Amino acid sequence: MIAAPATRREALRRAGGVALVASAAPLLVAVRDAFAAAGGDEEILRGAVRLEQGLAVTYRTLAASGDLDARARALARHFGDQEQQHLDVVSKELQTLGGVVPSEPGADLVKAGREALTGVRGQPALLAFAGALEENAIAAYYEAEQALQRDEFVQTTAAIMANEGQHLALLREALGGAPVPNAFETGQG
Repeated sequence: MIAAPATRREALRRAGGVALVASAAPLLVAVRDAFAAAGGDEEILRGAVRLEQGLAVTYRTLAASGDLDARARALARHFGDQEQQHLDVVSKELQTLGGVVPSEPGADLVKAGREALTGVRGQPALLAFAGALEENAIAAYYEAEQALQRDEFVQTTAAIMANEGQHLALLREALGGAPVPNAFETGQG
């Protein structure tokens, strides 16, 4: 049984370090800061689109890595499907504001993700990496909640944040850790 990482930094170290984050899912690296620096609902939703694009690509890459057992692979596929649903919802809401949805991540991002994951060995490292990404997503949504102006966007992002928390709990459980070590998850490590 693998102990769950104590912090996001530890999860990244177990998963192959910051280089893996930067090369496997570069969209995720700056999204949290983009949410925090956003000047309005449109910018926040654009950040959410980028975040969900990166998560969807990452889960597809993890599922195709060949290093996950059948159960973990099914979990990655399921999470990827849910991230695509999140992406569809936040894209539609961005469009209601007249915003332009960023283009889908290209083949270069998918290729970079696959190449970066070749340096990560084993299911525990891949699941720890996914857990670190989920913590980052939760933190980004938590911060976005403070700045959103329209109630419908707050409701949508709160629902997405809750689902990211479910992902994190299942990943922690798959790693043999406590699924919910804290009553209130903020993604702060």
